[in-house]
Amino acid sequence: MKFDKIVAFGDSWVWGDELLDPTLINHPHAHPVLMENTGYREGHCFAGLLGKHYNVPVENFGWPGGSNQSAIWCYLWWLERETNPERCLILVGITDANRTSFYNPNHTSYSNDPPWNRFVHSAWVHAGNSANNAEWQDMVKRFTVLTDSRELHKLWHKQSLLFFNGQSQGNLLQFCTIPPCMDFKCETLLWPNTSLGLLLNQHPEKDNLFAPMKHPNEKGHEVVRDLLINEIERAIIAQ
Repeated sequence: MKFDKIVAFGDSWVWGDELLDPTLINHPHAHPVLMENTGYREGHCFAGLLGKHYNVPVENFGWPGGSNQSAIWCYLWWLERETNPERCLILVGITDANRTSFYNPNHTSYSNDPPWNRFVHSAWVHAGNSANNAEWQDMVKRFTVLTDSRELHKLWHKQSLLFFNGQSQGNLLQFCTIPPCMDFKCETLLWPNTSLGLLLNQHPEKDNLFAPMKHPNEKGHEVVRDLLINEIERAIIAQ
């Protein structure tokens, strides 16, 4: 099939964390989240690069610290508003299954937060992110203490994969950004027992593909783009 748009869901790997416009390096608040950096980040992440390759627009719903749960919620938000979802190529980056997210209708971290971003992510709390007050931090920590287990991670991993697999109309591909907690196969999942991070680490140029905090740099996103082009040509366009 041919598609009219690319839509991506997932975590910081999908969002394009650590991609910073070189002209902003000396900015007093230099950070990828800057509004001035949005065009650079979205244009140099692998979803944006795929959009340029196929000459189609891109909507990126990835978010740093996001969970598989928040990816599902973002997808459902998008699906309610998308006129022709069957004409979109949908890419889903499955993240670490030990993450979870909590919906807060009043949540705002940054002035340019999109309307679908009303989540508090456990990854933020575990990292001590100051955007969350003590009440949220305490709630997430108690939730983790009372529920966290290897078995639950496997359940969430399978639940997320099967949800998105059931949404495909021959136009959806999933891939793990972080090593999966288990080997679980479904029709739309690329590379069931590995991740983008592991694939980049196996690349001959692995020492030149990562930013300081281990997200892909510009070259790393180009490698991911090429990996995905091969699969898109095989699994989507060749249908």
